Amino acid sequence: MTSPLQLAVRQIHLGLLWSASLLVPRWKRTEWSQEWRTELWYVLRECNSETSLHSRSVREATAFCMGAYKDAIWLRRRSWETERPFTRACSSAAAYLLLLIAILFLTWGIARTSPRVAAGMSRIQVYPWPTPGNGMPPCDCPLDFTVERKSLRDTQLLFDGFSHYRIAQNTVWSEQMPRTEWMVAQVKSDFFDVLDLPVGLRAGGKRVSERLPQVVLSRDTWMRDFGGKASIAGVKLYVGSVEAVVTGVAFGGSMGLPGGANAWLLGADPQAKRGKSEYVVGHLSLSGYFDDGRWGLSVAGILLAFLLLPFVSRASIGEYGTGSQKPSLASRSLFWAFMIAKITILLAIVYYSSMDLGSLLVQPFSPSSEYLQATSSVLLCLLGLAWIFRDQQSRCPVCLRRMAHPVEVGQPSRTFLEWSGTELVCERGHALLHVPEIRTSWFGAQRWVCLDGSWQFLFARPSRPSSFL
Repeated sequence: MTSPLQLAVRQIHLGLLWSASLLVPRWKRTEWSQEWRTELWYVLRECNSETSLHSRSVREATAFCMGAYKDAIWLRRRSWETERPFTRACSSAAAYLLLLIAILFLTWGIARTSPRVAAGMSRIQVYPWPTPGNGMPPCDCPLDFTVERKSLRDTQLLFDGFSHYRIAQNTVWSEQMPRTEWMVAQVKSDFFDVLDLPVGLRAGGKRVSERLPQVVLSRDTWMRDFGGKASIAGVKLYVGSVEAVVTGVAFGGSMGLPGGANAWLLGADPQAKRGKSEYVVGHLSLSGYFDDGRWGLSVAGILLAFLLLPFVSRASIGEYGTGSQKPSLASRSLFWAFMIAKITILLAIVYYSSMDLGSLLVQPFSPSSEYLQATSSVLLCLLGLAWIFRDQQSRCPVCLRRMAHPVEVGQPSRTFLEWSGTELVCERGHALLHVPEIRTSWFGAQRWVCLDGSWQFLFARPSRPSSFL
């Protein structure tokens, strides 16, 4: 007859099994619970006496229930490996390339759609306008400032146009908008033409008075205060004491210029008042863009990453076993072409990603933007190359699928007698991969062992019934 104490202990152990079953995948939980509850009944029958409980029997039954947690966790991990579509998709070489191409289009799309990134990638360079003082003579034109850094001849070769703007806060209102405070940039009438900056909705088919100063709105201001209406062109706008007319909306690189201008007042008085921020803007020529453009920072970071790669990562792909036959020349060529394709796509991803980070996280024309762009290109390239080499090392040299089913082989204490490490197998039976746990002079790199046709029956996949039957 079962005592109340035995019933209580049994309920505790059943509770442990129930909590462990919550870790088991749902589709296998019922079967798993029945098996462990049955085994628990046998354990309790062997350990318990008819009238009392011994501490040893309770410990053994508890240890048995704790083992159920290890089994449940293993089943959960196994289900993740088999059910995760991302992991299964990346095992295919084609799916892996499609993933990289998708990342490339994402970074490229950000660079094409973000105004800040467009400003960073444009052929524009911005410098603060030097103010007289500390023995510095007054600056009358943009060339006065650039000559301090470059010779006049070099400046004329690097730049094909200059302009400048000053920005200050002004009260703005119109018939369609109440009074509000805007950051207004005062520029010459040819500012956007000289710098080749895009402006949309010019005039909008309406006649605009040539006597009034013209206003170009920023895209964000146009969307926020005017609802993105195309009819905004030709509307009168009062900027402080100046009556002006809206002629367009600025897009592209102008939205990333320092100062965060809400509007650009064209044809304003070129004489600046004190206390206003003023900037020199230069448009690089084609030769100047190749010599001094922002693209060079990303390219230099990528080249530096290739130089640092041997010092921070092991770039070895592996070798073939002594007694193993090598794959065909076509298979080996496809293996290396796959790696070259991954590296090529990675370099494009690093280029656009570094431009995105350097322009989105900080002001595009600030010195910190250039430092961030160069640093991110080095780090992203190093991480990407390490990821690619690691992925290539785990690929079958014949079918390019990832090696699977790792098994620990040998003992580390017998390293000098036989190899010890991890053995992986191609799911289609093309090769084995031996990865040493401890690298030695006679086994310093992983090795592929290609299997001949006699192994294929072990990896034969079930044939699907014909659709015509």
